[in-house]
Amino acid sequence: SGINAEYKQWYQRRVRGFSKAAVFICFFVLCLQLFLVYTVMNDRMNGRVRDITYLGVRSGRMVVAYRGMGRVYFKGHNLRQFLDLNWMQQDQKYGNRNCQYAEFPLITFPADVQIVGDTLAHVGCPKPAVENWAFVSIGTNGQPITQRWGNNRY
Repeated sequence: SGINAEYKQWYQRRVRGFSKAAVFICFFVLCLQLFLVYTVMNDRMNGRVRDITYLGVRSGRMVVAYRGMGRVYFKGHNLRQFLDLNWMQQDQKYGNRNCQYAEFPLITFPADVQIVGDTLAHVGCPKPAVENWAFVSIGTNGQPITQRWGNNRY
């Protein structure tokens, strides 16, 4: 009976130790998954402005997609970005492509334009000496004919 009681106590300590280890491992795996999801989902806001892509005319606005912390602008055109929709409404309108969207008023088509990034300097990402850009030939219907990208390395 004494051996059985000792074995029972030993077994319970062992199971408790195993349970604590299992809980720790599950917690660690969950934290790792949350970290990976957080970094991937926030890729749209991290780093310098990059991956600038002209999507065309949607709902009477020129739409540009990009990633990074900052904004984009049309070089040589004095266009103010529409700021009436937040990022959730834009994702609902244009699709969740893990990027930000910038909407601008229409210009006269056809046109050749250069869209330039303007990175906001922040912790871990100083303002780059040369910003990323996209050169776009826009057809008469406002849709892109060709696009070229420059300095999209970081």
